[in-house]
Amino acid sequence: MLTVKLPRIFRVHQVPRIFWEDGIMSGYRHPRSSALDCVLSSFQMTNETVNIWTHFLPAWYFVWRFLVLSSSLELCWEPFHWPLLIYLLLLCLYPFASSCAHTFSSMSARARHICYFCDYGALSLYSLGCAFAYGAYAMPDHWVSSVLHRYFVPAAAFNSFVCTGLSCYSRFPELERPRLSKVLRTAAFVYPFLYDNIPLFYRLLFCLWNNCAWSEAVAGYCYHLLFALLTGFLFASHLPERLAPGRFDYIGHSHQLFHICAVLGTHFQLEAVLCDLHSRRAWLRRHLPVPSLPGTFGTAGLALLGNAAIIGAFTTALPQAP
Repeated sequence: MLTVKLPRIFRVHQVPRIFWEDGIMSGYRHPRSSALDCVLSSFQMTNETVNIWTHFLPAWYFVWRFLVLSSSLELCWEPFHWPLLIYLLLLCLYPFASSCAHTFSSMSARARHICYFCDYGALSLYSLGCAFAYGAYAMPDHWVSSVLHRYFVPAAAFNSFVCTGLSCYSRFPELERPRLSKVLRTAAFVYPFLYDNIPLFYRLLFCLWNNCAWSEAVAGYCYHLLFALLTGFLFASHLPERLAPGRFDYIGHSHQLFHICAVLGTHFQLEAVLCDLHSRRAWLRRHLPVPSLPGTFGTAGLALLGNAAIIGAFTTALPQAP
């Protein structure tokens, strides 16, 4: 009879410091795990198991939404839907990359860095996907075709390079200056988030100021922003495990809650974007030029190559890291 031996788990002082997580005292995997051990550990209760599944399952949910929308909206053949197509592809990428990073990050210290470099790159590209969707469907009426609108997506592509570069660099001073590392990584993701959501902030403030009726799309964006704020708070605070180290090692620590809030926020964002797409379609078609291949897939392709180059550069620099 074939039996599978699950990998052993360790306490915090039994693994190198680079693997330590604030407030997490046990449930660590072997720091030199094989790829098979990493996969098997996803079916064993460790401090990473819920992290893996809270992004792996939503990744397939978003893939399902992508396939359904592809058949109903003809995403590939209708230029008006190309920004949505890019957004959906990058939307599916980031939870899958995160799940893989958490799965294979215990193979070695070097592998841990590379896994999270790829995770950061996927998040940066997702922020670009948000800019594509907002620029095409969510821009306030009197901002359409303005200077800000024309350069909104190219600036977001540049922001993705800044985000990936800064977040990857933040791993280098992680042991010697952990507070600086955390500040750099937080800033790397807060900056593109604030930029991407400029149109939403304006629309929400305009509705509040003028006491207008809130559409279904605006309500969806409110939920999205609420969960995004919770995501940022959990990422920065390490609550609740910081208050009770060891109590939330397996279930309930901040990174798990962070994943759940991020996925819920993305779900509401997708629904709001689809509401805007359907309700504003005729008006947007009259006031915007047809999306072009260079402006959509060309920009996304260059951003993908640029972010891959940044990740490659930091990977090459790893042997020189402290």
